[in-house]
Amino acid sequence: MVLILGSIPVFRSVWMLCDGIEFMNRSAGIVLSFMAGIVLCVMSLIGLNRPDKELNLDARDDSLRQKT
Repeated sequence: MVLILGSIPVFRSVWMLCDGIEFMNRSAGIVLSFMAGIVLCVMSLIGLNRPDKELNLDARDDSLRQKT
């Protein structure tokens, strides 16, 4: 909940900053920022959903760890 509430002023500040940049008010700026947002979201979702390597060890690796 704190993360959501804390992101509101950050979002608003970035929005106001982008409104002050003339390029961001044009169609090309809007499309470019939209595409950058999609790329960042996809990268974040991939990072969040990547399985942990420690959890995917097979039985051979477990037996090797027990011997050492």
